Amino acid sequence: MSTKYVIGNWKLNPASLSDANALAQALKDGLGDVRDVKLGCAPSFVHLASVAGVLDGTSLWVGAQDISAKTQTTGAYTGDVSAAQLVDVGARFVIIGHSERRAYHGEDNAVIADKIRQAIDAKLAIVLCIGETKDEYQAGQTLAVLDAQLAVLDGLNVPAELLVIAYEPVWAIGTGLTPTVDEVIAVHRHIQANLADKQLPNICVLYGGSVNADNADAFAAADEVGGALVGGASLKADSFAQIVAAFAKA
Repeated sequence: MSTKYVIGNWKLNPASLSDANALAQALKDGLGDVRDVKLGCAPSFVHLASVAGVLDGTSLWVGAQDISAKTQTTGAYTGDVSAAQLVDVGARFVIIGHSERRAYHGEDNAVIADKIRQAIDAKLAIVLCIGETKDEYQAGQTLAVLDAQLAVLDGLNVPAELLVIAYEPVWAIGTGLTPTVDEVIAVHRHIQANLADKQLPNICVLYGGSVNADNADAFAAADEVGGALVGGASLKADSFAQIVAAFAKA
């Protein structure tokens, strides 16, 4: 796992196409060629093609925040975006299983498995998000919850080169709260052991959940942390660059 990943999840931001393009241009101008760190950003669907155009010719990955579990050949799915459409507009990876999709859209392992299959067929890299809620964390159920979420991989034959895991405690996303580095290290070791049991050793495991320029150095210093999935701090090129620098230095 010599290569680290730092990926920005822009969520519903920015509001305008011009601002999305400006952010992409700022990343292009400010990050340059960073060795040993794979950089990515996931704009909204409506901005994806334009952002991909701005970043064309750079090493920055552009990806999608979600993917349809279906294809146009199996029916009409109003509002969905297929794997084929994502690839066509320049996506190279897709975030699947984010806690907000699980909580607000009722996505369970069955739906997430279908989405992973679509990504595999399209040869899109997969950033699979897992994480526990605050109640589960306080009840000491974190590892059991993560094992249940990782069970989605059983029987899917995911190519190792297409898989990245992002551990995002739900209670840390956008709250400014974070687990301790020691807690993150212990969880990442558990995830790696689980993946090894599935014949998926050496999969990169990112940390996400209120990662910012102030705490990135501490997370980056841990060998078990293979990078970061960044939310709000990815919307400012300078703060994102500081996070990237922390993992590049590590």
